[in-house]
Amino acid sequence: MSWMVMVTQIFLPVLLLFWFARFPAAGVLVFGLQAISVGAVILGVGLAALWTMPPFWVPYLYGVVFLLTIAWHLVRGHLLGNGFWQASAGPTTLVLMAAGLGAIGGYMGYLAWLGRELPQVDTVNIALPFGAGDYLVAHGGSGSLVNIHLHTLDESVERFRPWRGQSRALDIVRITPFGRHVEGWQPADPTRYVTFGTPVLAPCNGAVARIVDGVQDMQVPEMDPENIAGNYVAVDCGDFFVVLAHLHQGSIQVSAGDSLDIGDKLGEMGNSGNSSEPHLHVHAQRGLPEEAPLSGQPLALTINGDFYIRNDRIKVSGSGAAQD
Repeated sequence: MSWMVMVTQIFLPVLLLFWFARFPAAGVLVFGLQAISVGAVILGVGLAALWTMPPFWVPYLYGVVFLLTIAWHLVRGHLLGNGFWQASAGPTTLVLMAAGLGAIGGYMGYLAWLGRELPQVDTVNIALPFGAGDYLVAHGGSGSLVNIHLHTLDESVERFRPWRGQSRALDIVRITPFGRHVEGWQPADPTRYVTFGTPVLAPCNGAVARIVDGVQDMQVPEMDPENIAGNYVAVDCGDFFVVLAHLHQGSIQVSAGDSLDIGDKLGEMGNSGNSSEPHLHVHAQRGLPEEAPLSGQPLALTINGDFYIRNDRIKVSGSGAAQD
């Protein structure tokens, strides 16, 4: 957990909730501004930040505490007899500072929400590329705030061109039902992450178009910028290709040219390539150029008809996926 995560996803929300609970502003208008500001920060951080550590349920906990705090103040009558704005200079200054944070949080939440919309571009649908378990989308959606891959759409940046095909990718991690994704506190050993070793399955009926294996799994959080995709399998699904990357070294069980049916095992999730911790990268593209295989035309991607964005949870049982 980085210091940025500690500040934005733990310290700031907890501090604001404590302040709101312990020091409600005097006056209906200033109290309302205080409440809206705190709520906007919680909403913005909840929608825009990645919730693997802390786990996915923490922003919901913040929301419950926030609503209970409002109810407590109303029941206790803290708004009665204070007029519209009775707060002194000190509390007013704090509320205005919180309002600034709330404006930022609200804007972040708005941008993150816009990322839920399926983009108006060519879109393809695939089957689940993994089996039973609980999963969380780390990067995904149609906005750059929730999907880091979108920056490679910029054709004016020459170094992005060999990777343009991955511009609408999904990054997915495996978690426990309670949201834990790792054993211990940021261990360097990738095998201690729940994702590592999870089977990767064929997402369509087709054929293996290309494989890369032999790239070592990195220690966390080291990355390999020389082999960005790490070990990967490119699957020919007919009129498009699906690339499944950052696979575990030596786990790939197919060869170029092999025929595939949906659900055939391709390999295992790993931490090879430019990966800060174990996850599955999956994207769709048209074309698979020989000189730059991942430079094809990027396509928007749905899985079993669902368009996934950051923090979406996918629970896969024997009967299929359920999205939360």
